[in-house]
Parts: sequence; structure tokens; C-alpha cells
Amino acid sequence: MHRVRHVAVMKSRTTLAIPVLAVLACATPSPTAECPSFWQVDSLRAQVMSGIDATANDHFAMAESIFTDLAHRVPQSPVGPLFIAAAIQAEMLDAESADRTGDFRAWLVETQNRARRLIDRAENTSEVEFALGAADGYDAIYESHWGGWFATLKKAMRAHGHFQAALDADTGFVDAYLGIGNYNYWKSVGTDFINWLPFIPDRRALGLEQIRLAACRGTFARTAARASLAAALIHEDRFEEALAQADTLRQECPDGKASLWLAAQANFRLYRWMEARGRYEDIARRILRDGPGNYFNLIECAYYAARCRFEEGQWPETLAECHRALAFPAPEDVRQRQKGKLKELRRLQERVKRMVAASPASGADSRTNAPPAK
Repeated sequence: MHRVRHVAVMKSRTTLAIPVLAVLACATPSPTAECPSFWQVDSLRAQVMSGIDATANDHFAMAESIFTDLAHRVPQSPVGPLFIAAAIQAEMLDAESADRTGDFRAWLVETQNRARRLIDRAENTSEVEFALGAADGYDAIYESHWGGWFATLKKAMRAHGHFQAALDADTGFVDAYLGIGNYNYWKSVGTDFINWLPFIPDRRALGLEQIRLAACRGTFARTAARASLAAALIHEDRFEEALAQADTLRQECPDGKASLWLAAQANFRLYRWMEARGRYEDIARRILRDGPGNYFNLIECAYYAARCRFEEGQWPETLAECHRALAFPAPEDVRQRQKGKLKELRRLQERVKRMVAASPASGADSRTNAPPAK
């Protein structure tokens, strides 16, 4: 039998109340003789945490090696293959490249096959349901980035069902709240235009609480939940809270770029041009340090750096950023994906050139009193 620990989550439409966590502990489902619990066995839990730390710090090869060892050490469990797929997906998202889709899909299939074998042997635990939910969740993330919305929705709904089953089996399985919270929040965001109808519930506040719960008391989901919470808070225009989450993430994962992306976006939305630009420039330096090739994100960083420079009234630097972004030798597929920002950069470049040409010959400082970018 699973040890059940109850979690109280308060629902609110207008405020984000932090749930009472005094009696809460992370999930510890009982292991079977054939398949030990990655949440309960200290050595397995420590190795998973080591791999998650490597992933969050962008050390993807190291993470994949750690998880591959786990997959071989415990060949019955779906957890090892699941986290290999997670590390591969993190690497693809970081590089904005789907070149390892085959490996990613293969490890998801292995995750599902191992989980179904355990179910067939009547060993369906909260861990098994969590693995199936996470596999569908990672697949939904892939589809949202490189696929279509219908496949994303279908897989997200299936993931939600497995995460709920994990909680039904053990109400203290806190990691499942990350998947459920993301589903509740982003599904409500997607139906925002009809959430006023009585039969369309708005679960954004509940979703935020559930993600926060996973960030505070999760085991393996804590780091991902913190990043998810920051992203949702940015969407809610709660930028200072998002910055606090991003700063904690930076301290926990100093080599990772996720905290920089989040802080850059929050600062940009707060019109803190210098702070936002500094984050985007830091990201670009890290990308270039790893070698050329990630032109999608280099264009992204240069675009926002140019916008910040313009808002700071730094016209020559604005032109330099525009030129840099437009001159990247990005392949055609990347240029197609970034065609909107490249078009905006050309417009900004021409606008600044006209402004410089029209500035008084008396030497008025072009760095001040620049009209805001539109």
C-alpha cells in the first residue's frame, strides 16, 4: 500500500494563495521487489537528482550519461528512459533544433513499453502513472514547439489523465502537481475569451498554486516547476514575482540559461532596458562560447538587444545590433521561423537611419530624447 499524505490546495480566481504545507512531504511510493522506487531508494533518487542538476545547468551530455546508466541499472523501470528523453528534449530546445527527434521518440517509446509491462504485472504504482504522464507531457511540449496544436492538445489531455491517476494512487505524490498545474493554467489561458461562461471554469489561479506546490515540495519536478512558475507569472504580468523565481533558479543552476531567458523577458516587460539587454547579451555570449550554429537564439537575443538600445536612445548601437542580427549566416529554415523579427529589425534599422539623417547638424546628442519603438 502507498503511504498517503494529504495536500490541501486552495482555489481562488483573484489571488494566488500559497497552500498550507506544514504536513506535506515529498512522495514516497512503496517499491515492489521487482522494480525499486526511484523516489524512495536513496541511491536512485540521488542519481536522478544529479542528472536533473546536469540538465538544468545545460550539461546535456553528462545528464544523458547519468540517466543512461540508470536505465541499465534498473531495466524494469520507466524512470531512466523518461529522463533520458527529458535531457534530449532540453538539449533540442536549448539549441532550437529538432535534430535528435529520433532519439527522443525512441526513449519515449521505451518509457511507455516499460510502464505497460509493469501494468500488465499488476505493478501499476503512482510512479508508473507519473512516467506515462510525463512521457505524454514531453511529447506535447515537442508538438507545441515543432508540431501542431491539435497533437499538442491531445497529448496534454492524455498526460493530465495519467498525472491525475498518479495522485489518485498516492495523494502525496507532489511531482504530479507540476503536470496538472500546467494543464489547468495553460488550458484556461487558451480559453480565456470564454472563461466568463459558467460552464467554462477559469483554473489559472488553481494551476499557479499547483505549480508553486511542485516548486516548493516536489522531488524531481522542483527545478522544472520553478521555471514553469516564472513563465506563468510573466504571462500574468506579475514580473517582480517572476524575477524572484528566476533569481532563485539562477542560484540553483548557475550554468543554465533558463533563468537568464526568464529574467530578460520580465525586465523587458518592466521597461528595464539596461537590465534586459544585459541578460540577452549574456545569453548570446554563452551561445557563442559553445560554438556557432544556434542562429535562432542569436537572432532572438540581437532583436531584443536592439529594441533595448533603441529605447535607451543609443542609435549607433541600435544599428549595430540590427546589422548583427541581419548578417547572421542562418539557414533558410531558421530565417523562416524568425522572419517576423527579421522584418521588424529591418524596419527599425531604416527608422533609425532616417532619424540620424534628420538630426540637427549642430551635434545634438542622438542618445537622448529618442521616440519609443513601436
